[in-house]
Amino acid sequence: MAESTQVKNKNPAKRPTTEKHGTEPPNVTIDEMMDNLSEYLDKRLGLRKCHDDMCQKYGIKQSNSGLWDLQDIKKAYGKTNRLRVNTKRDGLSVILGKQIRQHLQKCETDKLQREINAEKAKVRALAEQLQDEKKDKERLLNDNDKLLNLLSKRVESNDCSGLKTQPIKSVKEAHKQSLYPFKELKKIEEQQHYNLVGESDSSSTGSPDDSDVELDTHAHVTKNKVKVRLAPVIVKNKRTEIDVENEEEYEEDGERRTRIVKKTVKKYVPCKTYQPATPEQVDKWSKELPDVYKQPRRVWQVIQRLQKIYTLHPLDGAMIININLRDNDQKRLTKSVETKVGESQENTEAGWEAVQTFLFELKPAEVNWAKITSCLQKTGESVVEYEERFRQIWLEHAGLNANEDLDKDTNMPLKTAFVNGLKPEISKALKIRYDDWDGVGTAFNQIVEWSVKIERTYEVKLRALQSRPSTYSYKSTENDLQEKGGRRYTQTKPQRQGRCNYCNKEGHWFRECKIRLRDENKDVNDLDKRFQQLTQEQKQSLLNAVEPQGN
Repeated sequence: MAESTQVKNKNPAKRPTTEKHGTEPPNVTIDEMMDNLSEYLDKRLGLRKCHDDMCQKYGIKQSNSGLWDLQDIKKAYGKTNRLRVNTKRDGLSVILGKQIRQHLQKCETDKLQREINAEKAKVRALAEQLQDEKKDKERLLNDNDKLLNLLSKRVESNDCSGLKTQPIKSVKEAHKQSLYPFKELKKIEEQQHYNLVGESDSSSTGSPDDSDVELDTHAHVTKNKVKVRLAPVIVKNKRTEIDVENEEEYEEDGERRTRIVKKTVKKYVPCKTYQPATPEQVDKWSKELPDVYKQPRRVWQVIQRLQKIYTLHPLDGAMIININLRDNDQKRLTKSVETKVGESQENTEAGWEAVQTFLFELKPAEVNWAKITSCLQKTGESVVEYEERFRQIWLEHAGLNANEDLDKDTNMPLKTAFVNGLKPEISKALKIRYDDWDGVGTAFNQIVEWSVKIERTYEVKLRALQSRPSTYSYKSTENDLQEKGGRRYTQTKPQRQGRCNYCNKEGHWFRECKIRLRDENKDVNDLDKRFQQLTQEQKQSLLNAVEPQGN
């Protein structure tokens, strides 16, 4: 009672109000109320002694400001819940509540401090960017001054030589002309563009006016009034937002740490843009396309080739294909491509995927082995030409739903169909020289390379035999003329001299003996058949016996 009386006496007197038994709240601040209540709880519950006992008993280390670590708060909370004495538990609960509130306040303060540091970093980055822009501006102004000085010197030299010059009307016009002062520079640039594409003999027209010149524009070459695009435009100094990662230091639990902070900064970066194809180009390329509805995969190959040569945009490809499509298909293709490339039209890969998907969906994949097996290498056709024709037929009639990479394909039907379609001499030589052509690890492109190599070897041997001089001389004598029935005739095929060492017959040599070639082929075929009839264990044992033994 004595303690409560003292606390009441410290409060100021309460004044009566108009309400019944009501009093006006005392005129005190929040800090005074908190100090008063803390002093009362400290005396009532013995908080100071309880605080010291808890720190000593549980080994809690407090900071200079009297705050506990989060792990110590959790440990003290667990110990408090296991106490049975309510009086001691009340004091511990009050202490823990105070520590928890202080910890939350510290976390909020640290969060605000980190945000402030991040904003300061942004301000520093913007200041650095502003300084860079100022330097660029000064550099451009210096360049303009140099060009103006050069222009004034040229004007003075023309005046001295007696040439009639046109004075510059205003400062703005002089500044505009200083960006591209001389037409000779434009002529040199145009001549460089002509040299890039070998258009040295084309008739050049007059250079355009200075007002029509645009910096960082696409290089064009005029040939038969059709613009040919050389490469995508590279626009410099385009202001773009990019994400930058920086390290910043912060303090947590009394320790200094570093972390990665991402921020968005506006910088001038190179950016690719695409010049749309001209109507003449679109009309020309659309006429060269096959039937879109009958050969969509062939159309996709042609579009890919044009894209690589002229650096086309997906919208250009859609425009070329749309000329040969129906109205509904045109709208569907255009909408699909525009959706994929986005509003900025920079997602070109997704746009080309949309074009490919649309073409492959026009005609479902079909399987026609008759078309594949009937694809044979023609007379006078090289292996490379046959491989291109075979690849096209395989993609159209093998039931493929996508443009698969055939070069790395190890599919056995693909390799067998290609090898069987080669010329007999190339196919036979391939199977004999490369016995693992049908192996699981042999890809399609490897078989094509082997076929090309065999074809070159065969052609070299054939040319060598054709260019070898003949070792035989046939003399026309009177003995070659024979009479039969009173009529004379000339022997069309003179008998060759020489005797074969294999069959012991005259008229040919050993290398030309047909009996020897027939016997050798028969022996090879019989040996191959007998080897194929063996079991796998017998084959392996035979190969092990043939292989040379190591020392």
